[in-house]
Amino acid sequence: MARIFVYDEREFPDPDPEMTVEQVKATLADFYGEIANAAVKETKRGEDTIYEFQRRVGTKGARRLD
Repeated sequence: MARIFVYDEREFPDPDPEMTVEQVKATLADFYGEIANAAVKETKRGEDTIYEFQRRVGTKGARRLD
C-alpha cells in the first residue's frame, strides 16, 4: 500500500512513510509555494492511496465593495 502525492497532474513518490500528509505538503511547498494553502483530496487506486493537492481559489488582492 503506497502513498502517492499528486499536484498539477504530476505524481510524486512518498518522500518518507513516517511523515504525515501535512509534513509532506510542507516539504513540497518549498518547491511549489501554492501547495502551502492547497486543499488535500484523498482517494484510493487499488491498494494505493492518492493524496491530491488542489489549489484553493482565493480573493487575494480583491477590493471590498461596500
